[in-house]
Amino acid sequence: MPEADKSETKSVLKTVRFSAPSARSLEREAAEEGITVNALINSIVRQHYEWDKRSRESGFTSINKTVLKALIGELDDKTLIRIGRDVVPGWIEEMAEFWFQDSSPERILDALSLRFKFDPLTQMGVTRAGDERRIVLHHDLGPKWSSYLEGAASGIVSKFFHVEPRVSRGESVVTVTFKANRATTART
Repeated sequence: MPEADKSETKSVLKTVRFSAPSARSLEREAAEEGITVNALINSIVRQHYEWDKRSRESGFTSINKTVLKALIGELDDKTLIRIGRDVVPGWIEEMAEFWFQDSSPERILDALSLRFKFDPLTQMGVTRAGDERRIVLHHDLGPKWSSYLEGAASGIVSKFFHVEPRVSRGESVVTVTFKANRATTART
């Protein structure tokens, strides 16, 4: 194993003090999840550095799920698709530049994956098979959120991969499939 890889897998022993109530909360949550307190703390720290800190630095804000559903409920599907298509590609590009200093097509997919890694409302999977790419977005925010996600995914694919994707939209899932342009992905 190369030296750089060894440092990534090496663990370091640190002593950390928690208040008694915090320690009990950690123990209870770890037990509920069927993991060790150590694993739970590591996941909390990883989430902080991979998402919480970066998202705060790049301008994300939190919104209550009920408020979000009410806001999207007031918009028609056409408007939600347009907002997704016109607005989302720009902030995903900013996110890729902020996190990776690279907004090439494959880094855009990496930024999307990182964006949804810790999202409790929408989960995303990206598969790559040769030139074929598939993005699957699962959520529980209803059909209007699917319209927004359809527009966002279509906008991202057309802007960064220069193709129009095939989109399948259901009440709680959006699937986007496209062939990546070899010239476009070769720049990564």
